[in-house]
Amino acid sequence: MTADFLRILFTVLLVMDPIGIVPQFLSVTARYDKPTRNRVILKAVLIAGVVLVVFLLAGKLLLDFFGIMPGAFYISGGILFFLIAFQMIYSKPGNRSIPQEPPLDSARSAGQENEGSPPSPADSHVSTAVFPLAIPLIAGPGLLTVIIMFVTAGPGWLYSVSLLFPAILISLGVAFVVLRCSTLLLNFLGIMGIMIMEKIMGLILAGFAVQFIYNGLVELGITGG
Repeated sequence: MTADFLRILFTVLLVMDPIGIVPQFLSVTARYDKPTRNRVILKAVLIAGVVLVVFLLAGKLLLDFFGIMPGAFYISGGILFFLIAFQMIYSKPGNRSIPQEPPLDSARSAGQENEGSPPSPADSHVSTAVFPLAIPLIAGPGLLTVIIMFVTAGPGWLYSVSLLFPAILISLGVAFVVLRCSTLLLNFLGIMGIMIMEKIMGLILAGFAVQFIYNGLVELGITGG
């Protein structure tokens, strides 16, 4: 059980990649002061947690509803993880395709033209917490796939949930701490340090991806175990 939990926790952390999202986080929150930035972090982590728990509880139902065999989902998930790993290895940190929010002045002007009233700062930082921080930077499609895969891979639904739930909580806690210390972390590691760590994590994730594809082939009976 301990080995299963550590494997799940490590996979969730690899796919979430909290260190890799530091540059994007600093970019989209650059116009906020420190208290506002801390509120954005808390709201983003809480929103991501709700999304992940919903998928944790309903993931198996989704597969059963659409008639998707677990083996097929292992293969598709492995392909997705390999693409994520490829991006981690060959791209610079922070180069994920995340649309940036317009400057506050531009957003205010647009709001006045369209609705006659400017957006409040509270609305601005809440929207930033939801997108792009909570979704897709923290709770991205890769992480949702991990959850559904492990829910269907265990000997039972309750067993899988009992391992995934604490793993998700720990990973969200790590993401919260990393984002709170993002400026310090960036100054300490530098862009080069973040690049090196992300590439190492990408290599490990690529190995997980191939293993998931192999497990899917075994599950579907295409190859022997």
